Order: sequence, then structure tokens, then C-alpha cells
Amino acid sequence: MTKSVSGPAPRRAVSLVEVLVVVAILAILIGLMLPAVQKVREAAGRARCGNNLKQIGLALHQFAGDHDGRLPVVDGHPDGPAPNCGVQMAVLPYLEQWWIYAAHSAGTLDEPPPITGLRCPADPTLNPEINLFVTSYAANAQVFAGAPTLHATFADGASNTIAFAEHYAFACGASPETGATFTIDTIGRTSGQGPRRATFADGGPILNGQAYFDKYPVTSGSPPTSVASFFPEVTFQVAPPLNGCGYTVAQTPHPGGMVVALADGSVRTLAGGMAPTTYWAAVTPAAGESAGADW
Repeated sequence: MTKSVSGPAPRRAVSLVEVLVVVAILAILIGLMLPAVQKVREAAGRARCGNNLKQIGLALHQFAGDHDGRLPVVDGHPDGPAPNCGVQMAVLPYLEQWWIYAAHSAGTLDEPPPITGLRCPADPTLNPEINLFVTSYAANAQVFAGAPTLHATFADGASNTIAFAEHYAFACGASPETGATFTIDTIGRTSGQGPRRATFADGGPILNGQAYFDKYPVTSGSPPTSVASFFPEVTFQVAPPLNGCGYTVAQTPHPGGMVVALADGSVRTLAGGMAPTTYWAAVTPAAGESAGADW
């Protein structure tokens, strides 16, 4: 008697409906994961920017320690502790970039390398292929004007005064050929085109009005209150689009708020809804205002 040999059962083909169900499930999972991934990336970028600002703040204190408490001067005054240097350039030796500072001072630096410690990875205006002395961290011109010192400048308290704030490196995404660039070696200012020193709140009486357009604090009243010049409700911009940002104020690429380095060396994040009087009180180092409840 001949036995029949049965082979393996034929595979069932996957139906189009099943494929569509799998694709739909994957699309839903990806949609659920994307916001979480974006939040992680945003938190990582904000943390890195905060660390950069922390290092800059510590470098400022090291600079002051080596210069009898004196701080860099915003216009690189020849009589200042760092002649002919912008604030960020002056602290480069304390950011392990002594060779760049020395080469720049000697006029022998032909191709300036990008300095990662002065660039926020979330800054949407940066181009890693452009090697310029640009930075995403602007110095508070109200702090570094005149003859600032670590011991006498901060009458309102170093922990209540912003020393450095985030700022897009290029004005609203403009190219370095056509728009303002915030360079760490430029100690002069222009009317908005070309290189500008990397500062904010750099207007009004500073340099006898030679710094154009920047919003700056105006203090009045008793007790004193500070608001922005021209537009009192102005503070800073939080994650503005490139076609809607302005170089006349500080701005941050982080939706969660602007990271700043305070004059005592600490770092904090300022919420976008901060009251204008609170923000501008933190910009002025010695106007006598009290820190607001939202500080």
C-alpha cells in the first residue's frame, strides 16, 4: 500500500488590509514618539547652551580675579583691562582658547575657527561651514560699559543681574554678507549692516548714542522701575521665526525660555511671560529696582 507524503502547508499571503493596518499602527507610534523625541532634543540643546553660558560666567570671574576685580569693557577701551578686545574675546584665555586670543591680538589669525563654546547648537542662524568669530551669547552692555568691576558695578546684586544672554548669531538668519553678525572681536557698532559687537541692551547713553536701535532699559519713579525704551512691553524673543526676529533685543531658540548667565556665575532660564519690569530690572546692574515676584 502506497503512503501519501504530505508536504508543509502552503503559506498564506499577507492581505492588503493587514499591510495597511500595520502601516497605520506604525504611523500612530511614530506620531506619538515624535513629540517626546523633540522634547528630549530641546532639553539637550538647552542644557548644552546652559553649560556654555556657565563656562563663560566662570571665565568672567577668572578674568576679574586676574585683573584686580576689573571686568572687560564693552568698547575695548585702550585703558581697560583687555585693550581693543570685545567682552567675549577678552575671556577666551579662560575658555581654553588662549591661542586664538593671542593670535588675534597679534593680527596673525588668518582663518578664525568656529569656537563651539560660544555657539548654541540650537541657534537656527548658525552655519557650521562659516568660520567667523560669531557667538550665540551676547554680553549685557549695561554691565560692561564704562569702567566695570566685579565689586562695585552690581549694586542691585550680582545674582539679580544678567551678564550674558542668548542671541541669534546672525540677524534674523541674514547672511554674513548682507546682515548684522554678532562678532566677538568687533568693538564698534554699525547701524545694522555688517559686523556688530555681540551685545544686547546696547543703546541710549552707551557710547554717546553710537549704538543704534537696541532696546535698552529706562528707569524712573520712586521706587524705581525699569522698562524698555520706545516699547515698554518689550523683553526678549522666545523661539522667533527667522522672518520675525529682530536683532534689537535678545532672543532664544528654546521654546521653554531664554537661558542667561548671571553676574554671580550662576545660570537660569527666564520664562517668556516674564514681566517687562522684572526683566529690565535684571538688565540694569545698579538702578535700585527690586526683583519681581517672577524672577
